[in-house]
Amino acid sequence: MTSEKTTLATTDRTARTSVRTVRVLYVDADEPPPAALSEAESVTLSTAETAAAARDSLAADGTFDCVVSEYDLPGGDGLELLEAVRDDYPNLPFVLYTGSGSEAVASDAFATGATDYLPKDADGDTLRERIDRAVAAASVETESGVSGDRLRELTNAFPDVAFVLDENGRYLEVLSGPSSKDLRTFQQEQLVGKRLHDAFPAEQADRYLDLVHRTLETGGVETVEYKAETETGERWYEGRTAPLGDTIEGREAVVWVARDVTERRENERRLAESRDELTRLNRINGLINDILQSLVGSATREEIERVVCEELADSEFYQFAWVGGPWVKDEQMPPSTVAGIERQQIERLVEATSSRPDSENALSRVVGDDESVVISEVGDADLLSERERKLMAELDMSTAVLVPLTYGTTNYGVLGISGACPGTFGDRELPALETLGEIVAFAINAVKNRNLLLSDAAVELEFRVENPERGFGRISAELDCEFSLRGLVGLSGDQLLEYVAVEGASVDALTDQLDDSSTVEEYRLVTEDDDQCLFEIDSAQSGVGQLVETGTVVKSATAESGVVRCLAEAPNDVSVRSVVEEFQTTYSGAELVSKQEVNRPVHTTQEFRQTLAEKLTEKQRTALQAAYFAGYYEYPRESTGEEVAESLGISSPTLHQHLQAAQRKLVGTFLDLQTSGE
Repeated sequence: MTSEKTTLATTDRTARTSVRTVRVLYVDADEPPPAALSEAESVTLSTAETAAAARDSLAADGTFDCVVSEYDLPGGDGLELLEAVRDDYPNLPFVLYTGSGSEAVASDAFATGATDYLPKDADGDTLRERIDRAVAAASVETESGVSGDRLRELTNAFPDVAFVLDENGRYLEVLSGPSSKDLRTFQQEQLVGKRLHDAFPAEQADRYLDLVHRTLETGGVETVEYKAETETGERWYEGRTAPLGDTIEGREAVVWVARDVTERRENERRLAESRDELTRLNRINGLINDILQSLVGSATREEIERVVCEELADSEFYQFAWVGGPWVKDEQMPPSTVAGIERQQIERLVEATSSRPDSENALSRVVGDDESVVISEVGDADLLSERERKLMAELDMSTAVLVPLTYGTTNYGVLGISGACPGTFGDRELPALETLGEIVAFAINAVKNRNLLLSDAAVELEFRVENPERGFGRISAELDCEFSLRGLVGLSGDQLLEYVAVEGASVDALTDQLDDSSTVEEYRLVTEDDDQCLFEIDSAQSGVGQLVETGTVVKSATAESGVVRCLAEAPNDVSVRSVVEEFQTTYSGAELVSKQEVNRPVHTTQEFRQTLAEKLTEKQRTALQAAYFAGYYEYPRESTGEEVAESLGISSPTLHQHLQAAQRKLVGTFLDLQTSGE
């Protein structure tokens, strides 16, 4: 009985008899009976407006099957009518159907002997079903010999749909408590008097009858779960059988309770899936942590990509992994690193994707929108072309994901992963992989910057923009002035401070232009003299910022009379086209006017010392050394400025003057040697 197509509450429709007519006395002074009663062919309806009129109707005609009464009645209430009915008709079903009830009224109604209680906000069909249930329950006393008190006891004991069956499998009664969720597949009273074999196919009925016999033999409760098809769809039920304890017409009987456990089983399934998903997620997070540990110390981009792809491909969660990029518009993205699959196999798939128009190209979408693309089911994915779908099927791919490798606004390509089984890359797993993509991009960026700083060769790129519509180029044209970049400072969150010197314009005119500029977030006037002023500027978007984010080192940048010039150095392996396209997001008319390989000098420690020695005076060097060895730069300070000055035999202001000049030259020398190619 673990997978049945029907429940004990379902009958063979060909075995049904004609519908029995139910006589109902409806008592209500304010509202007419619902249409479900007044228009039903199987209901004979009489009405009364008061409790007294209802008692008169019952006295005149004792053949009513059920009384339905409002609680609020003229000259009394429904509970008073219920008491009178119970005195004269103890087993007559009585349903309190009210619009003015409460929990207390419902409690009093059941205590007084009401068969059922129903608020009027329930629909008429529900009322009709409750009446049918009550009438079916009342038939026990006349058709099976079980008393009404015994029936109510059973109903309360088994608050689900229940069936009384004798040892031969004959239905003696259908029971259901007020809180049960009935199976609305039949008129329950029609089962009474029938046998299991009248209602079910022979094989199924035999199994049910065997369960009845086993229950009577053991004298205990038997439990079984089974699946059933009902008019509302497929449901799961827990069947519980127990001996009735009384004999009916000399035959033993059992009570079969059918409880709908569909929701419980669904919750159990979801809980199991959630546990499985959490376990999988924890293990994936462990895998990603191992990958990150392996990335520490990676010296090249190739090594970073190899570590990531091999670790993913060797795991139990994924088939293979590859990295391609960076993406350049209108060009293909050949995979640079592949693990877990032959390179030519993934190259064919990447070529098929790259050849599609941008609007249909998954690789272009990942890079352009900086969002992952998930293929949950290869066979049904609308995003795929027929060729892509065919190639993926040949690779036994069921799911896949493309994760952007982006740091700041610079994209370093795409990480592609094939899932080892259906259902991967869910709402919890995908963010973990996207975080991995961000960290991989950060590592690639760090390696590129390190290699650029340490390399003795680079690619020098010179840009020129005429008459730009925004930024410092536009301002230089309108004010006939010159902007020149003095320095850059990178802050957290990809924020970049630009220190810009301006000649040929007043501070007031410049601040008015900066206030109106859409590319300037904040600015601060640092210094001002007759010929020049210096601004600290935080730009929302600038050409210099775009170049820095592509991994280049900006050597110089000027804007004069509407012409912008930028000179930058990039690593030898840089994609020049991607740098140009990124710069053009700020200056659409930008041209690359020069590209050449240059040698970057390697500065030794001796050169640094010599350069610094040439810049420092003897007094500045003496003050700097004395302050350092006396602990002036420790925190907290081991010597005060006054104590150091006294040791040197000079005044405190003179010491601070020497220190300030020496510190400026020291920092300037370090920065010049770090960024200058001269």
